[in-house]
Amino acid sequence: MKKRAKKAKPARRAGAATRAAARGSAVNRIAKPATDLFVKGLLVRGEAAKAVKGKLPPGATHEIVGKGADGLLILKRRRFSLA
Repeated sequence: MKKRAKKAKPARRAGAATRAAARGSAVNRIAKPATDLFVKGLLVRGEAAKAVKGKLPPGATHEIVGKGADGLLILKRRRFSLA
């Protein structure tokens, strides 16, 4: 009688917590520069401004609400651009 060949065992996969931690750090490395560029672009184009008496100047679509711990401005979407 012939012996059956042993099936190869699948490689152990990393647990969900390990995968999530690795994925999160990779996303943060990419998202941080993208966020910086987005905010800087809004400022350069004049689409972000502080509200004066509750109103934004013409052309501004985002209100500057404050500054984060990392020095990046905190913005809030207030108006959609029609242009």
